[in-house]
Amino acid sequence: QRIMAASAPLEKKYVKTKIANLNAAILTSEDEAERQAEIEKHIKTVENDPVFQIDPEFPPGLEWFNSGALSFERELRGKIVVLDFFTYCCINCMHVLPDLAKLEQRYSDKEGVVVIGVHSAKFLNEKLSHNIRSAVSRYGITHPVANDRDIVLWERLGVVCWPTLVIIGPDRQLLYYIIGEGHGAELMAFVDVAVQYYRSSGRLSRDPVGISLEGSPAGSSLLRYPGKVCLDDGGETLFVADTSNNRILVVARATGAIEQVYGSGEAGLRDGKGAESQFASPQGMATAEGALYVCDTGNYAIRKIDLQTHVVSTLAGTGCQGNDKEGGEKGTAQEISSPWDVELGPSPGSDHPNVLYIAMAGTHQIWSHYLEDGRGFKGSEFTAGTTVRFSGSGKEANCNNSYPHKAAFAQPSGVTLTPEGQLYVADSESSCVRVVSLADGSAKAVVGGAIDPEDLFAFGDVDGRGRTARLQHPLGVAWGQKDGMVYVADSYNHKIKVVNPGLKECSTLAGSGTAGLSDAPFEHAQFSEPGGLCLDPEGKTLFVADTNNHAIRVLNLETREVSQLKLSLAESPASQPSVVAVDATKPFKRLTGVRAQIVSCEPINAPRRGNIALTLNVTPPPGCHWTEGADSVWQVVPGEPGAGYTIPSGQPTKGSIVEGSAVVLTLATSCEGQSAESSLQVEVLLYYCEDSGLCHMKGAVLHIPLVFSSTAGDLTATISYSPELPRD
Repeated sequence: QRIMAASAPLEKKYVKTKIANLNAAILTSEDEAERQAEIEKHIKTVENDPVFQIDPEFPPGLEWFNSGALSFERELRGKIVVLDFFTYCCINCMHVLPDLAKLEQRYSDKEGVVVIGVHSAKFLNEKLSHNIRSAVSRYGITHPVANDRDIVLWERLGVVCWPTLVIIGPDRQLLYYIIGEGHGAELMAFVDVAVQYYRSSGRLSRDPVGISLEGSPAGSSLLRYPGKVCLDDGGETLFVADTSNNRILVVARATGAIEQVYGSGEAGLRDGKGAESQFASPQGMATAEGALYVCDTGNYAIRKIDLQTHVVSTLAGTGCQGNDKEGGEKGTAQEISSPWDVELGPSPGSDHPNVLYIAMAGTHQIWSHYLEDGRGFKGSEFTAGTTVRFSGSGKEANCNNSYPHKAAFAQPSGVTLTPEGQLYVADSESSCVRVVSLADGSAKAVVGGAIDPEDLFAFGDVDGRGRTARLQHPLGVAWGQKDGMVYVADSYNHKIKVVNPGLKECSTLAGSGTAGLSDAPFEHAQFSEPGGLCLDPEGKTLFVADTNNHAIRVLNLETREVSQLKLSLAESPASQPSVVAVDATKPFKRLTGVRAQIVSCEPINAPRRGNIALTLNVTPPPGCHWTEGADSVWQVVPGEPGAGYTIPSGQPTKGSIVEGSAVVLTLATSCEGQSAESSLQVEVLLYYCEDSGLCHMKGAVLHIPLVFSSTAGDLTATISYSPELPRD
């Protein structure tokens, strides 16, 4: 949990004591009925206690997201309201979001429960509503959020740290506090009892509060909040973590052509080939010897992509958030927490790169994953597949120490390694750059941060040396092989900075300091919360994941100009014939994931022997158009033996979907002795944008039943399909 300057207590220690007593009862009781009874007893006590009758009303004039302005006097009257006090940079706050999502899935506003995010900013950059809007979209938050930039409600309700959940009853009485992360079961248990209690007395309102989700600001970009970038050893291939699209892109650096996609686009944890695999909000990457290693942040896992076979596998992580701060298990038996960046390097005492060093943001540590058997500190040995703590106690602080397990980090979010074994760390919540020695694990200060290790509020935008320099939530670092500099994504200052490690001097390289998207000379260029960066081997070009701009920016270090890398699909079907004949010698590869929507189409009464000329009319939803530069495609799924039909040699089985043009398939039927029923399946992968600018990607399988008649002959048939827009 994050501590901010203490606000005035609601009623001294009285309220906290009451709530602490219930918390202890919930945690110590092993009997479900007993826990429920304790919760109900607590509710009955506090609803009649005048101290708990409070004024939780929102200050006037707040900006709201996902809804209009809400009031306890109007829309929230008769509701159980869960107020989530958060700030969007905070990893602990991010960890609470899945708990809130589960609660929202169980109870909607029409069932008397409303979750409201109260954004109470830590950083100056987080006070700005357009940045909060981006965070709401990036994290997939579907409940109302208010920007309480002056922390008025925070102080009124006695909140002291992020994250804090405050539960308010239908008569505006304070019911309960939950502080910190990892209390999902406690939250659900309390709300379950509260709903049952207030519903039985008819005090819950079923009126909707009017939720209207924020649209994605990504527009027509193929990217959505890209978090990190990485170059291969030759510097010709750029890997992009397309974070909010849940995929990894392989891009030709020279042209911007997307040559390979890993991940179906749907969040999930699934190994497999290419687009059959699934990721969840991937971030940092490292590449070596034909493999790409990925921090699969939302899956709490480390993944490996074999760039030759295109197979994605899981090296570490269970798929669930872990709380282990020691490690030592092998493979997927080891739980981890929100890995954010990764670097490949040697184990202590070795010069062979056999270890992945991981910025473990969720536990505020640096971890190591052994790709091969290797050494640890003090003569320890680890076998291949082991994931274990390398440096950091797990306490959130900016504490440097010669002993690796006494050092402390504050949400480390970027790492980069020098040939001398110095691991530079973007320690985002302490707003500084630090360095860890691979030889002994010691941690030292470089630039930024406060002298007091507990002070995580020493941020700003000041060029300077050592602790006189000021950064604001830096998320990425990159080592310059040619010049020996460390390049920094100073994310909340919307700048790229450069650090001279020898002099401990930090200076602005590019960015005006105002969020925006402007290609210009370094001093006038604009970025928006850049999250990651990498430098080419020649030291001439810096690539930046410009996260809130949904773009990859290119910094030419010779001309000192910033440009944008325009992405496109490699060998786009749009530039080829609209259909492609199948090559039977190649294995079939799906366009969509195995969980893609199955669309049941009208059956076709097919001739037992003959030909079917089948026209597929695939169109975007009303008010939408196909995404420019992203090609929508189709392909026939091979039928099982004995399906009763074949596709004549040379006939198209896959191709692109072009505006104003239909797909025409020819089927030759021969159902002698076969079942009277069969089916044809056609996959579609569609990219389309609403006229308002909100863009979507949709994968589906059209399931077309074939019912064979007793006659022979030829037939023409038409199937139409248009995807539905996602519902709020």
